[in-house]
Amino acid sequence: MKVDELARIPKVLGAGIATEDGFVVESQFSVGYDAERSAAMAAQIVNSIKRSLDVERASAILYTPKSVFFIKESENGIFFVICHKDANLGLVKIKTDKIK
Repeated sequence: MKVDELARIPKVLGAGIATEDGFVVESQFSVGYDAERSAAMAAQIVNSIKRSLDVERASAILYTPKSVFFIKESENGIFFVICHKDANLGLVKIKTDKIK
């Protein structure tokens, strides 16, 4: 799965890959959204889950009043996707689940 494929889904605001330290490896975001901040948040969330639950890899879906934040750790880094709450969340989840 490539970042640009995720970013092309209607109502997706942005997608990217972060390092374990929260640095952006690759991203494609709409104007007005901060890829660096999103990457840092994704890495912090993944690292907190891993420490708290003592697991090797982690993923999460966070819901806010306006948007949904998908995070998934993979071999290539931490994938993250931000989309509007009324986006096709099932499609976004299917695409992120395919990330290895």
